[in-house]
Amino acid sequence: MAEIRVAIVEDEPPARAKLKRMLADHAGYRVVAEADDVAGGVAALRADAPDLVFLDIRLGAGSGFDVLTRAAPPYPLIVFTTAYHEHAIRAFEFAALDYLLKPFDRERFARTLERVCARLAERDSDADEERLRRLGRELGATPRLCRFVVHERGRSLIVPIGEVSRLSAAGNYVEVHTPQRRHLVRATLSRLAQRLDPAEFLRVHRSHLVRASAIAEVAPWAHGDLRLTLRDGSELMLSRRYRNLLPEDWRER
Repeated sequence: MAEIRVAIVEDEPPARAKLKRMLADHAGYRVVAEADDVAGGVAALRADAPDLVFLDIRLGAGSGFDVLTRAAPPYPLIVFTTAYHEHAIRAFEFAALDYLLKPFDRERFARTLERVCARLAERDSDADEERLRRLGRELGATPRLCRFVVHERGRSLIVPIGEVSRLSAAGNYVEVHTPQRRHLVRATLSRLAQRLDPAEFLRVHRSHLVRASAIAEVAPWAHGDLRLTLRDGSELMLSRRYRNLLPEDWRER
């Protein structure tokens, strides 16, 4: 991930120093702006284009909410820092990523940065997907999937398409199988099939797509169906209606 640009808008110098010390324990973060009042916070957001802002709720006679109202969206990722829990609901009206209640320790701060990394990874992935979609529209083609982004327990896991052995329909979700584990993504198998290389992922059943290189054996079964044995030892049935999608040299002569 690229360097993460940080702004700290906090009216107490010791609090700003604490945030900088904690950030120094984590690689990839650079403080590009500091401010101690509303006007300075607005200037930091407009001029320095941070990826992340640590924003105090109370800033002298003003507040962190005043900074956001005057700066206007699009905002960077927002982490509010405050000693007052009663502002939490309003904070999340501004789509705050986190709400650090003072005094917070290094463990709690580290959890915040985990959320930051997950959200930025999600944004990067979404941006890549949008660029592919735009290119596909320009070329009149559907862009191929290069990765899955799986959201689990507040994290975003990036699963490269090269690690996927098969996909299975599961209601409104699709199970993404890798050698290590299984993930769930909200999608339809038919939609994903349109974005996968048909020479690489074979439709073997209305509920299954299998990577061709993951198939170890093809054997005849009843009623014209075929039994597929995968390299991980699992077995799937290839429905007769999809038989012609197999590579020609795999079919029984």
